[in-house]
Amino acid sequence: MKWTFEQLRTFKVVAELGTMTAAAEALGFTAGAVSQQMSALQGSIRRPLFARDGRRVTLTDAGLTLLRHAAVLLEDERRAAAALSGPQTQQRAVVSVGVFGSAAVSAMQPAISYLRNSAPNVAVQAVEVDVETMPLAVQESRIDIALGLNYGDAPQAPLRGVESQTLHQEPFLMIVPPTEREHLRTAQALIEHANSSDWILPPVDTYFGRACRFACARSGIEPNVQHLVTDTAVSIALAESGIGITLATPLMIGLRPTAAPTAVLPGEPSRSIVAIVRSSALERGSVRAVRDALVHAFRPGAGRAKDPRPTTGFSR
Repeated sequence: MKWTFEQLRTFKVVAELGTMTAAAEALGFTAGAVSQQMSALQGSIRRPLFARDGRRVTLTDAGLTLLRHAAVLLEDERRAAAALSGPQTQQRAVVSVGVFGSAAVSAMQPAISYLRNSAPNVAVQAVEVDVETMPLAVQESRIDIALGLNYGDAPQAPLRGVESQTLHQEPFLMIVPPTEREHLRTAQALIEHANSSDWILPPVDTYFGRACRFACARSGIEPNVQHLVTDTAVSIALAESGIGITLATPLMIGLRPTAAPTAVLPGEPSRSIVAIVRSSALERGSVRAVRDALVHAFRPGAGRAKDPRPTTGFSR
């Protein structure tokens, strides 16, 4: 069905006034122009809209159905026109942000608080997305912008039309069983102990699992992986229980705090929190505002929870 808003407006006036002539006078058209619009509308719908009642016209069942929906469509058009004709700062926009656990908890609250002052008509909708598929979700426009990850030793392949901006960099931390604190006195002692201990790591076919193994290799450690665990909180809990060493980052520990001893992995491999966005999406002021808010969220003093620091003296 191909109708125009002008036809719907004319139809609504005809239905309200009861004659083509009265509608023409009210709209400033000729009676012939009104009749022509109604003929085109009825031809598009292919069902009779009017029934004659002397000199007046009444609506058929199809006409009453169309009138009900036309009123909704015309009101929506009016609101859209009013919103777009007003100042740009008054136009409300919703930006979807792909998030994952540790970065979401750390960044979203300060970012949203920042937007309330810098761009009050921009709303954020957080959408949880698997961090490994985050760049593709952005490229396919399933989300507008995303918090993602990049590991220096295991970088993700670039995608056409997608760009990344580093927001925050943090080290890999070893979390060791509490009873093994004495092995953290020197970097060499830590490496030797790590090479003779059991480990708890994600599977090698996950992005974090691969990054952990590359980070260990950079540090001169070949982990004896006895336990394959993807969930960070479970990995930390298992390390606390004494069954092995695991890796995390300060933001990850912020999501699941621990009193177990920690140390920066020798060689200081790191991961970066990045903002991922389609280049074309940055033409939208609302998307640029959200990216600015995410940049702000990772600045010192922005209101994020303080990153936990390693508990060993030699590491930092």
